[in-house]
Amino acid sequence: MPDRTSYPLRSPWRFAAAAAALCGGISHVVEAEDQYHPGLWFGLLFTSVTVAWFVLAVLLARRDTRPVWRSGAVIAACSVLVWYLGRQIGIPEVVDDLGLLSGPAMLVQFLACVLVLLATAMTLTRTGAEVQPSPRQRRWTVLAGAAVLVVGLGTTGSAALGRPTPTGPTGTDPVADGYWSAVGATAHHPTGRTRTYHLGADEVVWDYAPAGYNQITGTPFDEVAATYVRSGPGRVGSRYLKCLYRAYTDASFNHLAQRPAQDAYLGLLGPVIRAEVGDRIVVSFRNACHFPASVHPHGVFYTKNSEGAPYADNTSAGDKADDAVPPGGRHTYTWLVPDRAGPGPHDGSSVMWMYHSHTDEVQDTYAGLMGPMVITGPGRARPDGGPKDVDREVFELFSVMNENNSPYLDVNTKRFAQPPYPDPDDEDFQESNLMHAVNGYVYGNQPMVTFRKGERVRWYVMGMGTEVDLHTPHWHANTVVVGGMRMDLVNLLPASMVVADMVPDNPGIWLFHCHVNDHLTAGMVTRYRVT
Repeated sequence: MPDRTSYPLRSPWRFAAAAAALCGGISHVVEAEDQYHPGLWFGLLFTSVTVAWFVLAVLLARRDTRPVWRSGAVIAACSVLVWYLGRQIGIPEVVDDLGLLSGPAMLVQFLACVLVLLATAMTLTRTGAEVQPSPRQRRWTVLAGAAVLVVGLGTTGSAALGRPTPTGPTGTDPVADGYWSAVGATAHHPTGRTRTYHLGADEVVWDYAPAGYNQITGTPFDEVAATYVRSGPGRVGSRYLKCLYRAYTDASFNHLAQRPAQDAYLGLLGPVIRAEVGDRIVVSFRNACHFPASVHPHGVFYTKNSEGAPYADNTSAGDKADDAVPPGGRHTYTWLVPDRAGPGPHDGSSVMWMYHSHTDEVQDTYAGLMGPMVITGPGRARPDGGPKDVDREVFELFSVMNENNSPYLDVNTKRFAQPPYPDPDDEDFQESNLMHAVNGYVYGNQPMVTFRKGERVRWYVMGMGTEVDLHTPHWHANTVVVGGMRMDLVNLLPASMVVADMVPDNPGIWLFHCHVNDHLTAGMVTRYRVT
């Protein structure tokens, strides 16, 4: 008995489906370049589906049998699967030409899948499938195929021509093209790696001067220093209740991650978040402080539910949970690390960003909710995300911590000052609460950072605060290179960040201080050691 599966079905939708398969294959070719970035396996899978679309187009044009139509359904399903995998590994969150129906190429792929699946269903379920189609049906299927081909190729062509290619003003300047290509380095080339951090906001009693004396001079605090660090009637002194980011070992938040002894100098800064370009950062956050808080990053890519900043942004309740995590609450933030979050044309192997609470940014940051983040260039990171070519990294925050604007002012006054308690608007009281600190330490009380002569040291220096926070950190005895320029002093504004590279050649204990006179006398000075 002959095999009926080899009979021609004479489907009136054959040529339309063949045209759709051809357009589906071409639209895949348009996107093929980006698909090898996630990994060789994904690129080969994408290429296999692309080839299958072209083979299907040829088979439909030559053979009108049940196996061919069934193969078409399988290929369309595989195309949908590849789209789903692309979403899972993070491609569409940054690149707008795969996974978003607003992209012309993706629209063609989607319509090709739909048309092939519909044509297959109608062909395999129609009665009398082997009956010769009428001349009218033949004209209809030819016209439908031609229409699909014209529309599909036209749309795919517009996608190919419309792919973002930075150009200069005339589109013919290769120098300008290269510059704007670097500026707009927005593509996300996923490494497939997720770096997870468990971050708690905890209430901590912080001491700006734990040694109890001026470690720069080696003498007791003088009257100027006593303005800021001496506790007594109407004066809080050097100890304040604060809310700080701290690292935990897991999502139970039962065990604090121990900070290594060599990192004790980080002080009140939150844990360093590290990633390589292409990574995915997940921050599991728990708020144990008595006011709402969040985690807002600089530089990386985030969606509205991971921004950590409340304002009128036309989002719904589902995208607002990140803005203000209540006391005792939790939220998981997810950030991607696209090319534009990593080193630029004149950067070294890594760049600095920061993260901080942005629920009430002024009071939150004065409470202490700030931390550094390092993004290393692709292929240039150690397993922990730090740059391979750097021997030692140092993070320093220069900020006048205005405890008058902390949410804990009343608590600190009652807890650490002695009566009579002053009027909060008293100018002398307010001055006493301006802690001119480096990583939360004044008058050299910061644990001294030490490195060896000849080591490759990368300093990440940041500022935070208000108009008084115009800082000029200055290294004694050694120089740094910033953006290709050699110097021994850098300029900081609030929320600005500077990366400075040093190869120390002068052993000894050296000053590192803000060169603004008022800040220097108020305690914004520390030391570093070269052995």
